[in-house]
Order: sequence, then C-alpha cells, then structure tokens
Amino acid sequence: MALISEDVGMNQHQVVKPWFWLRGDTGTGRALAGARHAAGLTQAELAARLGVDRTTVVSLEAGRNAAVSRLIRAFNGLGYDLIAVPRTARVTVDLRAQSGTDSKADSPKDTLR
Repeated sequence: MALISEDVGMNQHQVVKPWFWLRGDTGTGRALAGARHAAGLTQAELAARLGVDRTTVVSLEAGRNAAVSRLIRAFNGLGYDLIAVPRTARVTVDLRAQSGTDSKADSPKDTLR
C-alpha cells in the first residue's frame, strides 16, 4: 500500500504530487513523461528547461537511453526497485513487506509519506 503526503506545513492549496516506480526498460521513460505531465509541461518546454532538443526528451520518454535502461535493469536484477518521489515527500520504507506477506507482485512494497 502506498500512501503519499507532503511534509507538515502543507497548506490546503498545495497539490500532492505523484510518485513513480522505475521498472524495466520503459519505466524510466513513463516516469519522466508522468512527471512532465504533472508539472504541466510539454516536451518542448521540458527540453528548453534542460537545454536539450525536444527529440532528446522524446527519446528519454520512449526509454531509448541505453545507459539509464541498463542501470535500472541492474538494480531490478538485484531485487531492488528505484522510485522517483517529489523532493518535498517523506519516504518511509516498510520492511515488513519483505517477509512475503504481500501477495500482489505489482503493488508497491514501500510506504511513501
């Protein structure tokens, strides 16, 4: 079960930002696209902020960055998942999920707060 909340001091007008699970070859690309959408940016606007061509953002979102894909696969192959969380999030890892009591293979095993 994943719970998301912002730090104490959040006011009623702040929006809780999504978090992303980086898995597999396309997980990073989907996460980047999701974060970009959550920020309300187009690919061209993100590219301008990064100082790159829009085609670079397109390639990243399509999962066509071999080095990043290998890094994600390496962690996944060792039994680790990488997550991208908003900088203002507090992350709590629930190690009880490692005991095998969580039967849902595709559900997050970390609790995000």
